[in-house]
This record gives sequence, C-alpha cells and structure tokens, in this order.
Amino acid sequence: MALAVSRAAGPGFFYNSAMETKLDRRFGFLVADVGRLSGKRFDDLARSSLNLTRAQCRALAYLSHYGEVNQASLAELLEVAPISAGRLLDRMEEGGWIERLLNPEDKRERVVRMSPKAEQALDAARGVGDAVAAEALSGFSKQESEQLISLLQRVRVNLGRTVER
Repeated sequence: MALAVSRAAGPGFFYNSAMETKLDRRFGFLVADVGRLSGKRFDDLARSSLNLTRAQCRALAYLSHYGEVNQASLAELLEVAPISAGRLLDRMEEGGWIERLLNPEDKRERVVRMSPKAEQALDAARGVGDAVAAEALSGFSKQESEQLISLLQRVRVNLGRTVER
C-alpha cells in the first residue's frame, strides 16, 4: 500500500493525509509547534544581528523580568538541567553578559544578574522577537493580535495555577 502524502510541513517532512491525527487541532501540539517555529525563525534572524544564542537571550529575558535569581531557578525557567544551565551561564559570564554572586543568605547558592552590557543586547533581542512576532501575526488585525495575546495570557494563568503550586 502506498503512503498517502500531502502538503509539505517543512524540509523533509510531509503531512500524512491517510492518518487522522488532527494535530493541527490539538492545543498542546499547536502551542509547542508555534514555539518551535518561532524559535527557529528567531535563530535565523538573530544570527545576523546578535552575538547571543536563543538560549542566552531567553536567560537574559528571564533575568530582566525576575531580577536576580539563583541558578537552580533559572535552570527551571529555561527547562534545562542545572549542569546545562551552569555551562550556559559560564559562557555568558565569560562574555560579560551576566554576573554571578554568592547569595548573602546562603553561601552555597549563587545568584545571577544581568550585566550593564546585557541591557543593550536584550533590546536588540527584543527587536528580533518583535520581527518574528510581526511575521507570525501577518494578516491579523490589531484587534485579533491583541485578542490572541490576551487569550494566551489567560491560558498561562490557568496552567500556572496548577503547575506552579
């Protein structure tokens, strides 16, 4: 039996029209796939304008949002193992993007904060993110874009109540 294949889903991937997966209607899949695609696009645009990886930009964004945090918390936010976060932060510290200090309340713990150099880089990264968002929301009205953001914020609050107890 021949495999029924239809629309291209990216380089080397095709949707299997014989299977009724309905992934394009599944909330979790759509959220994850939009994240994957926007991340890839961010990488493409960032290569030409930033001296940071996407992971480093995410770390800076979280530090900008939350202020000083310990390494373990930052690893959790980045969804990586603490050892991986440590290596990422080592490279960022060597590049002058972050500073790591001993926690005055717990000397076993190190807190991470952005360096002044990182502020400018984060502005450039936000510009890349804005360009990706503009591409992603192309053809949406201003009202539709605002509604989508509002709905996603509500989803985050709903899931946050359960996940972050």
